[in-house]
Amino acid sequence: MSRRRLRELLRRPRPVAIVDERATRELRDRLLDAQFELRERKSHAVLLIVSGIPAAGRSEVVNEILGWLDPKLVDVHGFEACNEFELSRPALWRYWHVLPPKGRVAILHGGWYQDVLQQALGRDDAKQRGPGWLNRAAERIVQLERMLLQDGVALEKVHLHVSRATQRKRLETLAADKATRWRVTREDRWTLRHYPAVERALERCLDATDHPAAPWHLVDGTAPQHRLHKVARRLLLAVSGSTAKVPGARPAARRRPAQSVDLSAVASAPKPTDADYERELERLQGRLARLTRRKRFSRHAVVAVFEGMDAAGKGGAIRRVTSALDARQYRVLPISAPSAEELARPYLWRFWRELPSRGRFTIFDRSWYGRVLVERVRNLAAERDWRRAYDEIVEFERQLDEHGLIVAKFWLAVSRDEQLARFNERDRNPLKRYKVDPEDWVNREHWSQYQHAAQEMLARTHTPHGPWTVVAADVKRLARLEVLRTLGDRIDAVLDRDGT
Repeated sequence: MSRRRLRELLRRPRPVAIVDERATRELRDRLLDAQFELRERKSHAVLLIVSGIPAAGRSEVVNEILGWLDPKLVDVHGFEACNEFELSRPALWRYWHVLPPKGRVAILHGGWYQDVLQQALGRDDAKQRGPGWLNRAAERIVQLERMLLQDGVALEKVHLHVSRATQRKRLETLAADKATRWRVTREDRWTLRHYPAVERALERCLDATDHPAAPWHLVDGTAPQHRLHKVARRLLLAVSGSTAKVPGARPAARRRPAQSVDLSAVASAPKPTDADYERELERLQGRLARLTRRKRFSRHAVVAVFEGMDAAGKGGAIRRVTSALDARQYRVLPISAPSAEELARPYLWRFWRELPSRGRFTIFDRSWYGRVLVERVRNLAAERDWRRAYDEIVEFERQLDEHGLIVAKFWLAVSRDEQLARFNERDRNPLKRYKVDPEDWVNREHWSQYQHAAQEMLARTHTPHGPWTVVAADVKRLARLEVLRTLGDRIDAVLDRDGT
C-alpha cells in the first residue's frame, strides 16, 4: 500500500448509493447460506477486522451485517483501553482470547490495530514506544496474521474512511439531537480537531501492516449502502472460503545448538549423599523463595517450560520448584493431547490463554514444543506446519520477554537405559503403575526420531529471550538441583538488570 492512499480514496468520484433492493437481498441471502455451510463443514474460522475513522459508519455497517447473519454463529468484540488485568499480560493476549473456532465468525472493532494507532498518535506512554516501535509492531502483526491464515482462519481487514467535512457534518448532526447526542464521544471530538494528524497516523499504520497475505481493503464510508455492500462482499469471500491462501512459510534459518550435549548423556557428577542433597535443596529453594519476594519481581512473571522423554523426571523437578513457592503464586499445567475445542483454533491459542499475570508463575509440564516433537515424530502435524512453528514459537517467546515475562526452558535428558529401568520400576510398584501407559512404550520405539527432533528444536529455538537448559537427568537429585539453580540464576539476572 502506498502512502496517501486514504486521501486518494476520497478524491475519487463519490460512489452512487446502491438502492437496488434485489441486489441487497441477494447478497444477504448468499451470506447467510455461506454461514450455514461454514457451520456444517467447519472447514475454517472467519475473522473480520473493521477499522475506521470516527463517523465513517463502522458501527452502522457491523450492525447491519449482524442483522443478516445467524446471531448464534457470530461474535462481535469491541476493545477499549487496556484495564489493569490486560496490561499485566502481553499486548496480543486479549485478542488471542477471542479468536473464533472453525465454523464460526468473529468481527473485531479495530482489533489489534487500535493499539498501534494510539501509539502512532502519541496517546500512550511514550517511554514504552522507543525507536522503531512501528516496525516492531508491524512485524508482530504480520507474523500473527500469517500464522492465523495458515492455521485455518480466513482473515479480512476493512478500513472505512470519510473526509473531514463529512466527519464534521455527521458529528454535528448527532450532537444537535438530544436523542443521539450520547453517541458523540470525547474521542470523536478530539479526532475531528486533529483530523490531519489522525489521517497521517492511519496511513502510517495501514501502510506498515498491509501485506500480500492479508491486505487492507479501503472503503469510502460516505454512502451508507455502498460501504455496506463493500464490507459484506469481503465477509462473503471469507465465509465461503474464497479468499486467497497464504503461501507456506519458509523454514527458519538454522541456529547453532543451545548446548553441545548428547541428549542421552549420563550426569558425570557424583551422586550426592542424603545430607548434602537435603542441605543444597533447602538452600536453593530458599533462594528462589526470596527472589520472588523482591519488590522488582512484581514487574515480572515466570513461564517455566519442562520438556523431555517420558520418565525423564519432569514431575519431580517441578514439585521441587513449587515447594519453594506460595501455593497462591503459581499454576502447573500438564499438557496432553489437544481437545476438540483446542483443535478448532490455532495451536498456540491454548497457551496464550494460560499466561500468568505479573508476580506469578505458570509452569508447563510439556508445552507448545509438542508441535515440533510428538506432532512431528508421530506425523500428527503436516511437515509445513511443524517447520514454520520454529519461527512462530521464537516470536511468541520474544513477545513474552518484551512484556517482562521471564522464560526458562528445561530439557531433561535421560538415557535410554535409564528410561527402561524407570519404566520397569514403575510397573513393579502398584502406586506408580499409572505413570506408564501403552503410549509411553510406543514413544520409546521412536527414540531416535525424538532425539533428532529435540536436537533441531534446541538449535532453532534457543534465544537470549528464551534460552534452553539441557539437564542431565539420569540422577534425579542432580537434575532437580540443577533446575532450581538455573531457574534462580535466570530470575536473579533479570531482576539485577532492572536495577533499583
